[in-house]
This record gives sequence, structure tokens and C-alpha cells, in this order.
Amino acid sequence: MKFLFVAEYFPPYVMGGAEISLKILVDNLVKKGHEVVVLTPNYSSPKTKIDKKNNLKIIRFGSFRHFLFKKREKTSHEVYKKTKPIFYTFLNHYVRYSTYELRKWVKKILKNEKFDVIHANNLESILAVGPINTSAKKIAHLRDFGLFCYNRGLNKSGGLCEGCSLNNLNACMGTEGTVNKILEHEMKKRINKTSVLSSFDFLIAISNFVKEKYIDVLNVDKNKIKVIYNPISDDIVSKLSKKEARSLLNLPENKKIVLYAGSLTEEKGAHMLSDLSEKLKEHLFIVIGNGVLKELFLKKKQDNLIYLGYLSISELKDYYRAADILLVPSLWHEPFGRVVLEGAYNGCHVIGSDRGGIPEVIDWLKCGIYTKPTVENFVKEITGYREDVLTEQKLEDYDYYEKFMELFE
Repeated sequence: MKFLFVAEYFPPYVMGGAEISLKILVDNLVKKGHEVVVLTPNYSSPKTKIDKKNNLKIIRFGSFRHFLFKKREKTSHEVYKKTKPIFYTFLNHYVRYSTYELRKWVKKILKNEKFDVIHANNLESILAVGPINTSAKKIAHLRDFGLFCYNRGLNKSGGLCEGCSLNNLNACMGTEGTVNKILEHEMKKRINKTSVLSSFDFLIAISNFVKEKYIDVLNVDKNKIKVIYNPISDDIVSKLSKKEARSLLNLPENKKIVLYAGSLTEEKGAHMLSDLSEKLKEHLFIVIGNGVLKELFLKKKQDNLIYLGYLSISELKDYYRAADILLVPSLWHEPFGRVVLEGAYNGCHVIGSDRGGIPEVIDWLKCGIYTKPTVENFVKEITGYREDVLTEQKLEDYDYYEKFMELFE
């Protein structure tokens, strides 16, 4: 079969689990002998670059995004909260232009090539591919709630938001004003465009939680959505034992280690690590990640808390292996929770919040527990952890390629 994958990002440019999962799928399809074309913007240069090797072709088209994709320090949380409405207004314009840009390139490619399957990997690619008429089977991957939610996580001050009404936007943005009215109007236009989902032959949701929300909010036909959990590859799994990992990383053998890995935001519950480390002096807390709460950990001078900043997965996997507990304290409603997957496959006992898809993934992997995300609850679960509850996952337990190809049977 011949596949065209349309993606806002593709490794080495990774924003999250969407890009990691897509790369694993592409690699598997190529390995199985399928012909694959990946269409994505070029972030390293304003020029179009085409890489071709065997039956894989990656088209990185010249885009204005090249000028926006720059590493820079994030602003303080206080400044971010004050500018959220303006940020989302600009982001909405960005999504609209990116959608136009992706659609233009898909049409250009379809003039010269025919495909059996066209796959839209996320928000902008779904909006781009939806209106295009083609004989190919079209697949939309529903990885979050961006088609009907600005923060893409249905988060309303920790509660589950029912949609971008003006009242909900005021609560979400933390302020009132004309900008929120504009955002409400723009979201109504975006939701009207979600009728493009009806033009797709298949919809893939990354969790039952995501599937249920698309059915509830957009009235999507439940029989049209198939749930396929995100995959993992062996390069994410440490080859070391726990003892070897701790020795390599110069970590103590006699301490219970609690690891946090992810964005340093309130939505992710990262701020709770500061309180937890003060209450549980006998535990060693390791915080890995970057974000608006970074200063909280840079300023924290405490013997049992180590802040390491952002680490690549090649470095992070050994910290997973060295840890006893992976804490996933999200306040927002994670569509899936890839960090749970990575931690479980590296032998961590996962303690997560009861939000979004996190409980579903923990139950699927049988790798831990979940609770209402409060400091008190996490203290109880961390102190109650025993090593004999651990069940380590194996890569061969789950065949992502096989699940994907079942769509065409």
C-alpha cells in the first residue's frame, strides 16, 4: 500500500507524543514494505527539502514556520496568565494559516501521485485534509481536543470543560474582555469546520476518553472511531538495571526516588512537586522538564529535590529506570499520557491523577494507581508504595502496526 502522512511536525522536530507515535508507525510501515510519503514543514531552513531512502520519502516544504521555531526561554507564569487571551488569538491565526499551507501542499502532491491512504496526524492536518476530494482512504488521528478546545485539554480550572462558551473562556483565560468574545466567535467557526470529520473514512482516537468526548461534543458516529493506544519503541527503554542506572547517574541506592518528567506547568500539576518534596524528606524527588514553572525549581534549594531541566529521551530513559515511582499529577485531562507508557516500560510504579486518559492507560498496563490530584493524596500513595507491586511491561505485548492495519481489513 502507498501512504501519505500529513503532519505539522515530524522528528527530529517533536512537540509531544503525536510525533513520536507517527515516527514509530512510519518506521513499521516502511519495514513491512509499504511505500510511505511524509509531508511536513521544514523547520531547519526556509527551502523545501526532499529526503528519499528506499520506500520512504520525506518532503519538508519551505514554510514561514522556520522563523517561528526557535528555542527561547519561556516567560514567567504570571506574565503568561496575563497574556493568555492574546496568545490564543495569535495561535488561532497561526492554525488557520498552517491549515491553508498544508492543504496547498497536499493538493500539489496529489496532482502527481496517487495514494491508497492519506493520514492526518493532528489538528491542522485534519482541517487541511478534510475538504480535499480524493479516491484515497482518509484517516484522521484524534490526539487531543484541539478541534473544539483552545487549550486542547478541556481544562477549566481543573474541571472538565463542556466547550468554549464566553463564560468558560473567561474562566479558562483568567480574565474577561473583548478578546475572549473574539475567541468565542473564532471557535464557533472552527467547530463548524469540524464537519470535515465526516469526510474521513476512519477516525483513530488515542484513548476511549478521547473517543467519548468527540461523540459527546461533536456528535461523531461512535462506529466510525477506533481506539488505538499510542505505541512505544525499544529506543525508549533503558538497557540498564535499576542498580546500574543509579550508579551511572550518581544517584543513591538507599533512597526511594520519585520522578516527574514533563512540562513544568500548573496544568501538569508540576507545582505539587515542591510541596511533596518538603513533606517527604526521606524521598528523593527528581524533576525533568521545561516550562513556565521552571523558576520554582531553579530557586528551590533543597537536598531531596533535583531539577535537571529538559533531557532527550536517550538521557531520560535511564532516569525512568533509576526511579521507583513515576508521578503523573496532571490537573488537566490528558488525552492519553505517553509519560505513563514510557515509565511503565522502564519499570516505574506509576502514581497518576484520575484525569482524562491517565486512569485508562494505567489500567491497560497494570502499572500503578491513580487518585484525585491533591498533595495529600499523593503523599498517601507515595508512602504506601511497596516494591513487590511492580509489574514490568514488555515491548512485544503490543503490536501498534497490526492494530493500525486492521482498519483496512
